Amino acid sequence: MRTQITPSSIKLWLSASDTYNWAHKSGAYWPCSEISGKRLFAEFDHNGLVDFALNGKTPDDGPSADEFNAITFDALRPVVPKDHACYPVNVGQFFGDDGLTTA
Repeated sequence: MRTQITPSSIKLWLSASDTYNWAHKSGAYWPCSEISGKRLFAEFDHNGLVDFALNGKTPDDGPSADEFNAITFDALRPVVPKDHACYPVNVGQFFGDDGLTTA
């Protein structure tokens, strides 16, 4: 995994190994993953998703929003500060008032 965090944007790169390992982790298996084993790139700004690619191409029909949100949330939660402009669209929207994920 690689990230580039600027004051106004976040870029995330996940390797094919990263996505495979995420989809097959013990206790959180994603059995019908559309992302597993593919390289993923996503760029966000304070409004949300700006750019997205799987295996270097923007797919006509991307993965489910649930899976995309889950994998980007899991990857970005440990590295995006709560005061970052993109936090509400990357991480914050998936937390309830008690600090636990809503899913």
